[in-house]
Parts: sequence; C-alpha cells; structure tokens
Amino acid sequence: MVVTGGDERTILDDITFVTNHLNLDGVSFAGVIVNRAYDIEDFKTTYAPIIAGLGVQVLGVIPYAVELTHPSVGFLSECLFAKVIAGEVGLSTVAKNIFVGAMSADAARRHPSFGRTKKLVITSGDRSDMILASLEGDTAGIVLTNNISPPSTIISQAAQKGVPLLLVPDDTYQVAKQIDDAQYLLKRDEQEKIQLLEKLVRENVDLKTVLGS
Repeated sequence: MVVTGGDERTILDDITFVTNHLNLDGVSFAGVIVNRAYDIEDFKTTYAPIIAGLGVQVLGVIPYAVELTHPSVGFLSECLFAKVIAGEVGLSTVAKNIFVGAMSADAARRHPSFGRTKKLVITSGDRSDMILASLEGDTAGIVLTNNISPPSTIISQAAQKGVPLLLVPDDTYQVAKQIDDAQYLLKRDEQEKIQLLEKLVRENVDLKTVLGS
C-alpha cells in the first residue's frame, strides 16, 4: 500500500513511478490512498480512472483539512530551537495565522491580518510596541528575533496571559522562512487532530481492504 498526497500531477507521478520502477512481483500490493485532496469528487471523477488504468486500486481519498495543517506553538518552538522565556502554559495553543511584525504597531493594528485569531507574531525583541499590541489581541505566541529579550514588564505580562515568548537568534526574515519551510508533523498529544484524522480515514478509506492486506 502506498500513501501519497499533493497536487494531482504529483500524485500521478508518484503512482506512475511505483508501477514503472518498483518490482512488485510477488508483492501483495493493495493499492494507493490519496491524502489531502482538495476536491474529492473531482479527483474520483477525473484522476481515479487514470490511476485504475495503471492497474492500481484507489483505496481511499482523504480530503484536505486545514485544521490538520496548523502547528502548535510548541512544535514551532522546537523547529526554531527557541528559548521559551514566558508563557510555557500556552505552548499547546495552535497557531492558525502568521504575522510578520516589521511595521509600526499602529500600522499593524490597521492591518486585516493582525486581527485574525490565534496568530503567531514574528518581531524583533526590541519592538516593545509590537509585542504589547500583540498581547492585546488573540495571539497564540510571539517569536522574538535577533536574540533580544524585551523588558521584564513585558515578559511578566506575557506570562500572565499565557502567551509564549520564543527567543531566537535569527532575524525576522530568516525566522519567517524557517516557519514557512517547516514540515508539520502530528504529535501524540494533539488528541483533537488525531481524532479528526481518524474520522476522515474511517469515512473515506476502504479499511477492510487495507487491514486485510
């Protein structure tokens, strides 16, 4: 059994590679499970017949669920090798949006993205105005770049609100790129996401064939 995901062309390329380059003689190859499909019906109608023509059975098509793509602040902390200087209790909070705080605090408040829920703010540690503005709203965590810690009063406020402050040595641009490039992996303690994934698998995968293989 093979699990593949991505855009349709990538999925077809992966399956074609398996059928053309792997020796499956004597191997019980049940088929393929397609993960993160944006349009299940379109995939089943347009691409599943092509895959079937390659002699591969489609065992299931799991829909894309944006909830599964949102990392926790703790996960991002590990990816960045950050030092958590406040708000450890909020590390399990999910970061649904990323905001790069390179502008003034006043300009940020007027920016539509700054008003989004559960945002992770990336800003230099000496930007007290931006940090305080972030703490006023629905902020999941704040990444403090350039290895600069804010004043103790701000650290104390973040601790009281349970908002993690993550201290990192890189600059704001580098940190934003690292987060963008991070490969998010589901962790054992993320029970809600695990339950959602289990539900999607049960609803969209031929488990009898998969488990029987």
